[in-house]
Amino acid sequence: FFSAFNAPPTTKRKMMLSLATRRLTAATTTVKSGNAALMSTVAAAVAAEKEGVPSYVLSAAAPTMSTTGNGIKVCSAFTADGSGSPHVTVRIANLGSRNDKRGGEAALLASTLNGTVGREHISISSLKPFLPTSSEHLEQLKQAQLSRVANASFTAQMMDQLHGTAFQIAPKGDSLGNALEGTKETIASLTADDVASLLGGIDGSSVTVVGTGNGDHAKLVEEVEKVLGGVKSASGSGKEVAAAGEKSAFIGSDIRIRYDSHSNATIALGFEGASHTDPKAMPLALMSTILGSFTTSAGLGKNVSPAMCQEVADHGLASSISSFSLNYSDTGLFGMVATAPDNMLDDLFWYVMPNFVRLAHGVSNEEFARAKLALKTQILSGSDGDIALGEQMAEQIQTIGRVMPLAEMLARVDALTMDDVKAAANDVINDQDHALAAIGGIHELPDYNWIRRHSYMLRY
Repeated sequence: FFSAFNAPPTTKRKMMLSLATRRLTAATTTVKSGNAALMSTVAAAVAAEKEGVPSYVLSAAAPTMSTTGNGIKVCSAFTADGSGSPHVTVRIANLGSRNDKRGGEAALLASTLNGTVGREHISISSLKPFLPTSSEHLEQLKQAQLSRVANASFTAQMMDQLHGTAFQIAPKGDSLGNALEGTKETIASLTADDVASLLGGIDGSSVTVVGTGNGDHAKLVEEVEKVLGGVKSASGSGKEVAAAGEKSAFIGSDIRIRYDSHSNATIALGFEGASHTDPKAMPLALMSTILGSFTTSAGLGKNVSPAMCQEVADHGLASSISSFSLNYSDTGLFGMVATAPDNMLDDLFWYVMPNFVRLAHGVSNEEFARAKLALKTQILSGSDGDIALGEQMAEQIQTIGRVMPLAEMLARVDALTMDDVKAAANDVINDQDHALAAIGGIHELPDYNWIRRHSYMLRY
């Protein structure tokens, strides 16, 4: 949801809010960050009660930031009244499945630290030393990881396969196409040395610690220095936001795993999206909300709001469909994943593709307004609870270099225009190559050229 720009110091936040509120409530402003021009953003949190922003958002206290001697960033947003339980989130950047050399070692390291792995990070929900585990425990963790891979849902498998076919060429050997938790062959070959090698590569600049709930910032910093003081000091340029030296190449391609015995198919379709700091990141997030999601188990039946989902529900084209916009340090993926009957795939794409393409030509004002409200709800939900808030803050610090106030995020949504959506859709979808991964009964799935041809309209 975030576009990069140079943030004002925390001490100026209230002043910026007051000034911005007096000057404008929503604007199409071009803001420059480095050499990039950002589309329709605001330089500060431009929001007021009359614009529908809750008072608790405007009055939220700014987080406190510190940096330890070895470069670890410590941030806290503790409750002013001391309510709630303390919670700590530790996020290690530049250490995800993308950085695997064999396949699965980042996920195995995350397991040893009782954390979870992403494609570019590891997240841990407690503050503990980064220490290797015993060989016996490592074997137990490998068996658990093998079990998770073997029992992964078709949706998870196809998202892995989608990344694999879209990003076949990796800059400097770090591939977004790596399987998130490895494969059964690569996991079986992992050793304690592989995990130790990853541990040895961690330095302070890649670690962020966030405290939420009840606590004291000074004590948190003291605890971090005590527990993680052995992490080697930050090296290199000292940039706040890490970026890949070379952009991952997106390759239009597909991978199809056909089982005629299956009565259903799972398909993931993706276009080249936006990085965390790309101006298109926020418009793409809004586009994903416009397309929406639907599942027959939700209980809404055909009474869903997004137009694409209404058509899918009305014609019984899929049991579930969900759009996504994924952002990484150098690129992204925008698309949808669906599970559908094997005899509905041709019809499914007949309705899905026009809904993607029409984003480049504009949607109704009602759809646009509804999508903005839905996106704001998602943003607020991302801060609902100490755990979710800690994860969001840690991600922002490592991807855009600071914690973005909720008021500013909501103002950025308000500032988006239809032209922003059309421009982003033209860059990402209109007459652009796609990647696709599918498994199951896919005999009716249109071929690559059919889908490619339907990524644009012929209008005379």
